[in-house]
Amino acid sequence: MVGSSRREAALLSSTHIPPLRQRIAALLATGRGATGAGLALLALALVIGLATAGDYGFTIDEFNTDDYGPKALAWYTSGFTDRSHFETVEEWLWAYGPWFQIVVAAVQATHLFDPVTARHALTFLVGLLGLAALLPLARLTVGRWAGPVAILLCLTTGYIYGHLFFTPIDVPFMAAMTWATLAVVVMAAQPVPTWRATILAGLATGLAIATRTGGILTHGYLFGAMALCALEVVARRDRPLGPALMQIALRAGAVVVLAWLTAIALWPWLQIGNPFHQFAIAFEHFRTIQTPFTFLHWGETVATDDLPASYIPMQLLARLPEGFLLLLVAAAGIALVSAVMFLRDVGVAYRRRGIDGLRHPALALARSRGVLVVMVAALFPPVYIALQSTTLYDGIRHVFFVLPLLALLAAGALLRLAPVLLASRLATAAAAALIALHLATTLPELVRLHPLQYVATNSLTGGTAGAHGRFELDYWSAAGTTALRKLERELAADPRYALVPARVVVCIPYREMMIAPLRRRPKARFWQQETDLRKADFMIGTERWNCGQDVAGASVIDEVRRQDRDFAWTYAGGHGRKPSASTVGAP
Repeated sequence: MVGSSRREAALLSSTHIPPLRQRIAALLATGRGATGAGLALLALALVIGLATAGDYGFTIDEFNTDDYGPKALAWYTSGFTDRSHFETVEEWLWAYGPWFQIVVAAVQATHLFDPVTARHALTFLVGLLGLAALLPLARLTVGRWAGPVAILLCLTTGYIYGHLFFTPIDVPFMAAMTWATLAVVVMAAQPVPTWRATILAGLATGLAIATRTGGILTHGYLFGAMALCALEVVARRDRPLGPALMQIALRAGAVVVLAWLTAIALWPWLQIGNPFHQFAIAFEHFRTIQTPFTFLHWGETVATDDLPASYIPMQLLARLPEGFLLLLVAAAGIALVSAVMFLRDVGVAYRRRGIDGLRHPALALARSRGVLVVMVAALFPPVYIALQSTTLYDGIRHVFFVLPLLALLAAGALLRLAPVLLASRLATAAAAALIALHLATTLPELVRLHPLQYVATNSLTGGTAGAHGRFELDYWSAAGTTALRKLERELAADPRYALVPARVVVCIPYREMMIAPLRRRPKARFWQQETDLRKADFMIGTERWNCGQDVAGASVIDEVRRQDRDFAWTYAGGHGRKPSASTVGAP
């Protein structure tokens, strides 16, 4: 890549700096230990994640994917005759690829684990696999040590970490898109791709398409990377052009064919008609989807179908930690300076030698294709969504898949700045202090918010406490499950409910009749599902629907509080039986 060798040379040639900083510079330049550090971070996260997966709330989309997965599995196990996958699930769920939901359904069917915990553990595992792709992707683009730094940025970002447990479609899509981006970069590592890399790219991009229609973006990354491969072949002039360009085109075509075969095999919706027509129907549905409602964004009420063009960057400004944002600003500045210098070099080369002088700049551009693919994959989707005024809702989960790539660009900026930061004792101390401050503010916040880390916002919003009431924070209603777990413990300690179960309404919008999966195994017999607020003994209100506040005679007996703010409320109905005073609010 352009600048990589220069950066390493700059780091290694810094002989005027003290020995300790020289060793750090050498470590960063050679990449020694980076893979081990990244794997250690992932292993630590895996242990913590699996140990706490059962703590996380069951969220709005998990109710319907729990219904969707077994029926998608039945489509295959019945020999493609069981059509419940298309006929008895929530409308348009079939327009998502179900491979991950099938995996979850198969594990849940073993009855070896609590089904909610199994889903959350598998979602987290797939999310970590997506983050793991940053290690080889960093090695091929911005530098080896950018991989563990990017993983650390992701794992210390509450919005990312929390989502890894309970976002049933967006997390698998993030993983598939990150691996597909890596596969395209691997394929483009040589001017004429190998067949092995071609096959891997076909499988990975096919998996992305078979997860969500947005996976078609990977074809754009592929064609752009192959165009730059062709540009290198032309600029190098060291082989016959015709055969080399034909081989590049042939391999690009093979990726497309293999990708669609993979997508068709994994996505039942593509199997029941012309797969390209079926895909077009699903793509158009999501492109023009109308789900109008309003919510708070930086204290203002905005509508899902009329969002300002600044919506995504302003959400990032609120939800990413300060250190992450600072490195993104640095990355933007470095990219701008690099682009200006490149254009200057192009102008100088053209003035000196005309068209022939453009050969070396063209070669430099072509050899930067790995970084360029990552930049396009990180920036194009949100820019396109903003320009198209696409309907968005629920924070920025629909562009969740670009966040690891943004972290990689941010980490790459840190490596680019390393020679400057290591050249001065003051700069090194300032950098170390900023890193320590980032960890000291983000890690305790993750602990305090558990298991609602995804509601975290940074100091620009006044922190999570300051953002409460100015942003839509718990849009998944995850705190509803936390409140229910507390109520379950209270009811279990009260012998009255062993004889006559309490009637409980969990007010998750459009899901209150589907809360049966929230029962712990073995199934609790001291409460039963209720949907009529007038008949309920207890009601659990959530940020999306604080139902109990409008019921006459209802009283708050408990809350789910984080940062001294309420995210869910437990009400005793006006006529219902209240738990004994000794159990109310039990931890």
